[in-house]
Amino acid sequence: MKPFHRIVLFASALLVSMSASAARPLDDYSQIYRALTAKHAAAVVTVKFVMSVTASGKEERAEDRTQGLLVAKDGLLLVPDRAVSVDFSDFMPDGKSKGAAPVSKSSEFRVRLAGSEDWLPADLVTRDSQLGLAWLRLRNAPANLGFVDLADGVKATPGMVFFSLLRTSDEWGGVPVFRSGMILGETRTPKTVLLVDGVPGMAFSAEGHPMGYVDIDFGRLMRSRSGGSGLGLDMADVALQMTPIDKVAAATAMAAKLPSVAPAK
Repeated sequence: MKPFHRIVLFASALLVSMSASAARPLDDYSQIYRALTAKHAAAVVTVKFVMSVTASGKEERAEDRTQGLLVAKDGLLLVPDRAVSVDFSDFMPDGKSKGAAPVSKSSEFRVRLAGSEDWLPADLVTRDSQLGLAWLRLRNAPANLGFVDLADGVKATPGMVFFSLLRTSDEWGGVPVFRSGMILGETRTPKTVLLVDGVPGMAFSAEGHPMGYVDIDFGRLMRSRSGGSGLGLDMADVALQMTPIDKVAAATAMAAKLPSVAPAK
């Protein structure tokens, strides 16, 4: 197995195990589920793309998918930055030679809206590697497109519970699924983020207000797990991170003013 394949598989296994840890006994959230899906499920969409990975001068192409969130009526979409590009040198332990680590670039973005069978083309607008976010835009957005207004956010603080909406793959009918999460703490190193237990994607309050964007820094996690010679039994760093909604909303407002990037011919 090639090195970058091992990296992806290891990172995916970590995410699965961390997501499973969020499945703890809960109170009855059925009313919140119904309200949240009614309000925001249509804005949660599936995004497919072609990932090209270049290693040692050779290119490999593979189709992948991610979750997208509609954040403007013109079809602006919020996606994790790792869906657009991944520099695998970031996964290497500090102090070790990173050599010619593979780099992935994504293209041919396609979006399927809720309740549709059609895959609509979308183009990259911009990305913010510091926030771990990227934005796409539908080429021909339908009228009356539902979206999440990020300006309607509420501040998230440690100890709060949040709720996430995801959309399953075709194998499970492309239906919305609902998960709860909790904000475990806050760090300002190396940047200010909230540490959470949950799943990647937009976090919402029980009333449906956006609270922040949850994702995992695979590179930082893998460096922390592989940087020493021990077994890695300290699990305090095994947490997802939430970028506060004010930062996400500000970055999205800037992205909304930019044109889409024309795909290379």
